[in-house]
Amino acid sequence: GMVRIYDKERLLIELIRFQKRLPYDYYKEIIGNYRKISYLLDSNKIAAYTNHFKNGETILRQIMREVF
Repeated sequence: GMVRIYDKERLLIELIRFQKRLPYDYYKEIIGNYRKISYLLDSNKIAAYTNHFKNGETILRQIMREVF
């Protein structure tokens, strides 16, 4: 099968997209870890990635609210 490799920005988007599939505590822990490295994240890259999803604006808003 195919193995997908994502950068940290794309992985954050996947986390937001599929958060309901994760235990809440686990989700919160990962978001907390993203918050600690938020200075390393490329917000322009995140915005560009979210353009490819029909609910991209919602995803972007949630990332800005929870991580930055």
